[in-house]
Amino acid sequence: MENRTKRDVSFLNLVTDFETNFEQGNSIIYEEKTFLEIIRFYEEELQYDKAIEVADIAIGQYSFRSEFYIIKARLLFQTNFHEEALELLCKAEKISPYEHDILLLKIRILAFQGKVSDAKEILEDMKAYVSSGDLSDLYLSESYINEFLQDYNSMYENLTKAIISDMSNEEALERIGFAVQLCKNFSQSIEFHKTILNEDPFNYLGWYNLGHALACEGEYEAAIDALEYSFITEKNFENGYLDCCDICIQEKHFQRAFKIYETYVEIFGINEEVLINMAECEFQLGELNKSRILLNKLLKLDPYNDEVYFKLGLCYSKAEKWDKAINAFHKAITLEDKSEDYFLHIAHAHKAIGSYDKAEYFFSQAVEIGPEQSLYWRDYISFLIKIGKKQEALEVFEEADNFTFGADLLYCKAVALYLNGDKQTAYQTFEEGLKEDFAEHKLIFEIEPELMLDKDLIAMIAYYREE
Repeated sequence: MENRTKRDVSFLNLVTDFETNFEQGNSIIYEEKTFLEIIRFYEEELQYDKAIEVADIAIGQYSFRSEFYIIKARLLFQTNFHEEALELLCKAEKISPYEHDILLLKIRILAFQGKVSDAKEILEDMKAYVSSGDLSDLYLSESYINEFLQDYNSMYENLTKAIISDMSNEEALERIGFAVQLCKNFSQSIEFHKTILNEDPFNYLGWYNLGHALACEGEYEAAIDALEYSFITEKNFENGYLDCCDICIQEKHFQRAFKIYETYVEIFGINEEVLINMAECEFQLGELNKSRILLNKLLKLDPYNDEVYFKLGLCYSKAEKWDKAINAFHKAITLEDKSEDYFLHIAHAHKAIGSYDKAEYFFSQAVEIGPEQSLYWRDYISFLIKIGKKQEALEVFEEADNFTFGADLLYCKAVALYLNGDKQTAYQTFEEGLKEDFAEHKLIFEIEPELMLDKDLIAMIAYYREE
């Protein structure tokens, strides 16, 4: 889980100074705290090689302190250098025998390697002498053994024990969310985290886990509130903002999502994915100009982002600025020519200006890329019907029938048959569609409004509505 903020200028200058001295081969001498901060910076930036280099320099300066050996071992473990990590821990043990952090990391590495017996031996030995204050980390380490053995229920149980022993154990709180996903015990997790939050209402990871468990149970409104508490109680908790906004957008709370994103940008700075989502919120709220401003800002950051051009095209389409929409969709397709949605929307834009040949071509491309989705076939077939190509519409339906099925396609076929003069087969197909999905029948009148005057069809619809 990420938990970062905009970097302080003085700290960035420190990192720059370190890199300059390192590249020039100059002597580097820092206090322990400074080394730790620089290592953490590179870890958060996922630059593990540089973090290890800093740890090496720190070890050179503080060779009789086990802390940097442990840090480097952890970094090696994270980058899959397991044997090297264990060798380093052996050196650390010579400096600080029975150091708990060394033994706990050893347990995790051995468990990951599948050396369960060795990991358990260290674990059982530690249980005999550790104080109650260290029990939380012990249960946490045992959860890694459970995970390797795919005993996810025990993994969950050990993590609950770790958290009960120490409610500030962030790693245990992070891992229990993962364990819940593996066990699918969302209801149990909800009750557990509510209990924790009754004891510690400012536990931001508790709120975060509660939010996810509630979402998995379909309690989206409560999930949004819980996730919001996660970043209210810890304003620098990045994932809390992002995950809360995801559910807000899912539930169409676009104004709420936009306000949270605004706060996010103030704290963490510009994030391209966040700006795209903010533009989507403005679009859904009908603020098309504001949406376009955000999208154009994004294009200055990344002029090769097909998704941004596509969303810009949607803005122009909604404003019925069809030429600009077509231009934006073309740019999106130039950058990414395997998205059926891009072809579908440019087809609709060409249809709007009466450019039917081009519209037909782009509809055909959409169904070629996404043949398993009835939506693309439905729009293609209904377009052909509307421009009078009823026989071609039936031929396209036969092709669609090889890939997908849906009541919407049955209604399209029925309209085409009706307009082609085969009313008997059309009525049979209408009835088949009504049995399959009654609610979709409105599509009939969208394609051909005059069918509302057909008394037999209206009677059939009334019959199935009563059922």
